[in-house]
Amino acid sequence: MSTSTGLDPTTGTEPTTSEPTTTTSPFTTGESTDTGWWETTTEGDTCKVNIDIVFVMDVSTSMSAILQKLADEILVVDQAIAALDVETQPSYGLVVFVDDATIINGGMPYADAAALQADFIEWSTFTQSNSQTDGNGSNGDWPENTLDGLYLAAYGFQWRPTESTLRMIIHTTDDTFGDKGANQSGEIVQHSYDETVLGLQEREIRVFSFVDNDMTGGPGNNEDVSMGFFTPYQGKTPIPQATDGGAFNINDVYEGQLSLSAAINQSVEDSLCMQYIPM
Repeated sequence: MSTSTGLDPTTGTEPTTSEPTTTTSPFTTGESTDTGWWETTTEGDTCKVNIDIVFVMDVSTSMSAILQKLADEILVVDQAIAALDVETQPSYGLVVFVDDATIINGGMPYADAAALQADFIEWSTFTQSNSQTDGNGSNGDWPENTLDGLYLAAYGFQWRPTESTLRMIIHTTDDTFGDKGANQSGEIVQHSYDETVLGLQEREIRVFSFVDNDMTGGPGNNEDVSMGFFTPYQGKTPIPQATDGGAFNINDVYEGQLSLSAAINQSVEDSLCMQYIPM
């Protein structure tokens, strides 16, 4: 795996050490006028000229298959993005979480999609360890730490400027999450639902989640874990909707009813020229 490092989960400051810390069809703009920050289509829409995508991945024991699918399909995603005729190469990042959360590569973008693919493969193997991402301690409960994973991506990745960049998170989990202060296998969740959503909104990051919507979560595979993703969490807007993103049923991917790469590609295409309107 690439060198891992963390972000101070309380302050959101950049890491100062390289040691691990936990906490479908091509899109075209038509004739365009270069404004320096974005391209304007003949229809008057503004299109970003950079695409940054950070993958925020649950790497607990049940997540090996989705990581392997991403490894199989990330080059297809990369090729489709290249066909969008944006001015720069896409930037990719990775955050992994169990009950803790770790940002990979010091928050710097990967050199290319092949390097990201290699880490997907290694983290797929890691899931069988039933370990926390820092290698210390085991995972003995079912809620995982989505909130700190998303927060870490928002503040730890080296995003390009908001004005010129489509900022996206691809988030995967088949479980629910603990809110701020929850003790999960000895790891304390650092950020609340509200803090996480606000951070994503302020940084204009769209979250597209591949999550369970079939009452197949929890230790008995019979619990509803859709809250905060497909349905409200404590009366609050689900994260994908609150960040002008989207949600997909992860079981449709597993069952071959939804192409992971096609869903990601369509999300990029649909968002590239859309104004960011959080809810």
